[in-house]
Amino acid sequence: MLGQTSLGRRLLTAEVALCVHAHSRNFRRRPPNQGKPPILPPSKKVLYHVVHVPWQSPEDVKELLWRRHVYNNAVISLKEIFRQEIRQAEAAGKGVESMREEEDAELNRLIAENERVNREMAEARARKEEEEWKETQREILKEIDEALQKQHSVAKEATAEVRDAIARSRDFVNEENLEAKIMEALENPKVYDFAIDRQGKKYYDPPPSKYQEGVPTRQKGRLFDRTLGTQQAPDVKEDSHTEKLADTSKV
Repeated sequence: MLGQTSLGRRLLTAEVALCVHAHSRNFRRRPPNQGKPPILPPSKKVLYHVVHVPWQSPEDVKELLWRRHVYNNAVISLKEIFRQEIRQAEAAGKGVESMREEEDAELNRLIAENERVNREMAEARARKEEEEWKETQREILKEIDEALQKQHSVAKEATAEVRDAIARSRDFVNEENLEAKIMEALENPKVYDFAIDRQGKKYYDPPPSKYQEGVPTRQKGRLFDRTLGTQQAPDVKEDSHTEKLADTSKV
């Protein structure tokens, strides 16, 4: 009898723990959506379905009823214990209000911490932006300085070229010194014609003479034909040489 009583108590304890767990799970569940509108009549399967409860012996029914009462009493006792714990916590200053105050204080602390972190990040971001702006200013000033130096060097070179051109322009031909330049060119003629042999030597034409001396030569070929490295003979010598060649050919 004592063994059966201890076994029943252990079974009752296990069932109570299981039921409490099931109830705690059911507290978190929301009721399912209704599948069929209430205005529609129930189906015949549901309307005419007769539930046949299986037969149980009276001893089993008494045992189950006793267990039901024990379970209900255990749940009521647990609820009462929970209420007493809440009352004791409220009396000791640890009730719902104190928990709410603690939560509010923690929330305020977290908000203050978040604001502090945001403020530090904003200051760091401002310092970084200021450093980047200073670096950008330095780069811009450096580029401007390089551009100014380049413009200064270009202006210096252009100024030197202009001064050189002005210095050379003193010898340019204009309306005022045209006659003088013509006379200077006639007095000092320059020859730019030259020939090149196979060895790469240059042979310039002799400068023309301003005044014709002696008997003028007779042109028989192109105007500027010259034999490289030799002096041209006068036309008189050339004619005598041709006559001698003609006499020898007759003989």
